[in-house]
Amino acid sequence: MHLRILFLIFFFCVLANGETLPATLRDGSTRFLSRSLGSACYTLDSVERGLPCNPAAVAKARRPRFDADLFMGSRMEYLKDAEEILRGESHEGAVARFFSHRESMEADFSIEASFQAATWGVSFEPYRLVAVSRFENPALPMVDLVIAEEQSVKGQVASYMQDNFYAGVQARYTHVRFIGQYFALSEAFAGDSEHLFSAQTQELFYLEPGFLYAWEEVTWQPQISGMLAHWGVSSQKSEQYPIQPEALLGVSVKPAVPLGLLELGVQLQVNAQTENAREAVRAAAAYRLGILHAVASTSERDHAAGFLISYKSFTGGLSYWTEKDNRGVFMQLGATL
Repeated sequence: MHLRILFLIFFFCVLANGETLPATLRDGSTRFLSRSLGSACYTLDSVERGLPCNPAAVAKARRPRFDADLFMGSRMEYLKDAEEILRGESHEGAVARFFSHRESMEADFSIEASFQAATWGVSFEPYRLVAVSRFENPALPMVDLVIAEEQSVKGQVASYMQDNFYAGVQARYTHVRFIGQYFALSEAFAGDSEHLFSAQTQELFYLEPGFLYAWEEVTWQPQISGMLAHWGVSSQKSEQYPIQPEALLGVSVKPAVPLGLLELGVQLQVNAQTENAREAVRAAAAYRLGILHAVASTSERDHAAGFLISYKSFTGGLSYWTEKDNRGVFMQLGATL
């Protein structure tokens, strides 16, 4: 009965159109998980950094934990210029440096801290800077540009219900100041280019329910997870930060291996941009052995792999991510108490 009701809720999604910031840059989940596991982080639960992607997993984890992470993506050299452009301090040199690469790129920097208790958790992200540019038409270069500065806070509450069933909800608030424009590159160097780089602000509030069926006492510990993500309201309509709900449904198992812990999962992700069944599927694997935790995931659109190394209370890791016209290496440093 629980599953039938939740499936109906989770697959009811409001459609939205327009160019948006990539989901990995606006989904509010831990940065390393977003880049390494993508949507599969809602299904796999063996990577313990920050709050779980699925709020129902808070009740399943049961162990209190505080951690803080510093996340740095590739193209860091462009972020200082991007910040100047966003704050209206841009000059010809900053604009010229930022657009000198003439290729699609994503740059990301963030600081995040979270606390997780037995049935609830909170996280706070005081600063995050994102810069995304897409170049088209080499003969007359056109640029699709998003530069954004964010502050966000989220809370999760969950409970064990009955018969291996956990349910939870996540409330998430984000304040963002951003520039989102599509223009000819020549306009960026024109004398009246100020209108291109005028920033706007947006307030977003999301309420995202999730559930887990976890058979922890069974061999391979299978579990089914589901969530309705990005369901909320916004202070204004924008193509860069749309209210675009998506339904997530996944399964995972932990096969017995001679050494370490192996977890395998498959995730279905359905939203307004999903064009066929192949695009909705993502497969992922996570393997933990001692201080090493390696993860990998793949879908029709992109592939990612990464690792975390933990020593006492400190954690460091790298993630490599690639899609058709873009790729990057991302680093995370963290501490856990």
